[in-house]
Amino acid sequence: MGVAIRTLSGFLGLPSDWDFLPWPHNPDRGDVLLGYSMGGRLALQLLEQRRFAKAVIVSTGLNAPDEERRKRDEEWARRFESEEWTSLLAAWNAQPVFGGHALGRKEADYDRRELARQLRDWSPAVLPPPNLEAIETPILWIAGERDATYVEIAHRAVERLPHAELWICPNAGHRVPWEQPEAFIERLRVFHS
Repeated sequence: MGVAIRTLSGFLGLPSDWDFLPWPHNPDRGDVLLGYSMGGRLALQLLEQRRFAKAVIVSTGLNAPDEERRKRDEEWARRFESEEWTSLLAAWNAQPVFGGHALGRKEADYDRRELARQLRDWSPAVLPPPNLEAIETPILWIAGERDATYVEIAHRAVERLPHAELWICPNAGHRVPWEQPEAFIERLRVFHS
């Protein structure tokens, strides 16, 4: 695959998270848009405005007004502003959505006020719902088989997208690219060939 990939990471994501990919990748430019989790929701907004050669959406929910979700994200935002880092990160990784898969993160890599802002401003309960029917870019939507909520969302989203295919990754939860990197790379190769 002779393309560059534009990556949009999830919450707490770092550009180096994508270093396992065998193709050039960065958050600023690329022929292929790859969005994971929160980054996937932001990618959908970008895809409504601009066409890419192809796009990959991974473990992504759909924005919708939801007061309970907004309150939960506000609680996390406050914790990221004030709580001791090690216990906070342990609590974040212990959420059921991650299924026990943890990514190590150093506090020095983040501006905690910026993390809180992202939780408030980019919450799926705050951002407008995507107009999936208007997206013309061919999309590969990926969810991990153990991530039941996001598998269900993926099925609903692919039904609404004009040019989309779905891949449910075996033996993976929410963090598909890091739980099954070889399978993830191989599926991207197939999609982009």
